[in-house]
Amino acid sequence: YHRVYEPAGTNANFVEVVDDKTLRVRTYERGVEDETLACGTGSVAAALIAAEKNMVISPVNVIVKSGETLCIHFEKTEKGFTQIYLEGKANVVYEGKLWEEAYT
Repeated sequence: YHRVYEPAGTNANFVEVVDDKTLRVRTYERGVEDETLACGTGSVAAALIAAEKNMVISPVNVIVKSGETLCIHFEKTEKGFTQIYLEGKANVVYEGKLWEEAYT
């Protein structure tokens, strides 16, 4: 941990550009305090930054630690990005119940 990021912490994405259509992304997530198998928001951010730097073009395949591939679609314009979509598998990994008192 670093004092600059206390108390909330921070997420960190480590990105490798494989080619103009593919990235590899590994993510350390705060709260989890460890590397995660995948991070959708981190993958989208990595794809958009790489596109902004003209390193990739849409759609971008992002290979995450789990081995799954997420596909990021977007349109790059002079003012930024539009039509941003994340495509990939979704699995239920946990189910829980809230007590009514928790949200009233």
